Amino acid sequence: MTDSRSGHPRRAGPYFTVDLHLHTNRGSSDSNLAPKDLVDRARAIGIGAVCITEHDNMWDSREIEALAAGSGVIFMRGMEVTTDLGHVGAFGLERYVGGIYKLAELRRVVNLEGGILIANHPFRYKLDPRFSFINPGSEPIDPTYPDRAAKLEIFAMVDAIEVLNGACGEDENLFALKVARHLGMAEVAGSDSHSAGSVGCVTTLLDGPIKDERGLIDAIQSRRCRAGRGLLKSALAPFELSAPAS
Repeated sequence: MTDSRSGHPRRAGPYFTVDLHLHTNRGSSDSNLAPKDLVDRARAIGIGAVCITEHDNMWDSREIEALAAGSGVIFMRGMEVTTDLGHVGAFGLERYVGGIYKLAELRRVVNLEGGILIANHPFRYKLDPRFSFINPGSEPIDPTYPDRAAKLEIFAMVDAIEVLNGACGEDENLFALKVARHLGMAEVAGSDSHSAGSVGCVTTLLDGPIKDERGLIDAIQSRRCRAGRGLLKSALAPFELSAPAS
C-alpha cells in the first residue's frame, strides 16, 4: 500500500504490516467478506498489504490486479491448503495442483516454484481436552511441553509457523510461539478473517516494505519478520511470550 499523499509504502512505526491469512466469499464458502469490502477495509486501516488465501484454490493473478487497481493497496495471492497434517499456507504457487493434500507432495511442488509453506494455527482446539472430539485419533498435546510438540512432523516440512492467528485463543497462540522459539523458525501472523471487521486484527511485521509475493517470500525465508498486533488501535507491538492480550 502506498500513502496517497506521498506515494511511499505505508509503515506503522518501524514495521511494514501484512495480513497474511484471510478468506473472501469469492473463493471460500465459509466467508462473508466481499472483495470490495476487503479493499475498503484495508485502505481504511492503513495496512501495508493483504494476502488472499482461499481454501484450496487461488485467485488468478489478473483478478488480483483488477481488484487492487487504483486502490492504493498491495494485494497478494496465497492459498490455505488442507493437508493430511493440517492447514498449511502456501505462497509461490499459481494454482492448486493435484496431490498436494499430502504435505510431502505440497513441499515438493512448492520447492520447485521457490515458494514457502506456513503451518497455520497449528494448535487450534488441540490443547483443551474438551475439544478432543475434533481431533479423533490424534495424541493429546500437553501444553507444558512445547519441546515435545516441536517434534510434530508438520514443523519439519514448513518454513514458518503462524504463531498469532486472529481466530485462535491466547493459549493456542502463545503455545505456537513457544514452539517456534524452540525450533528457531520464522514467526508470522494472520487474521484468518472471514469478515471485514477482523481484517488486520493481527499482522505479520516486516522490517521493510515489499511490493509483491516474491518480496514477501524472501522476507519470510530470511526471517525478517515477526508477529504483531495492535494496528487497529494504533498501538502496534510485536507478539511476545509476556505480551498481554489485545
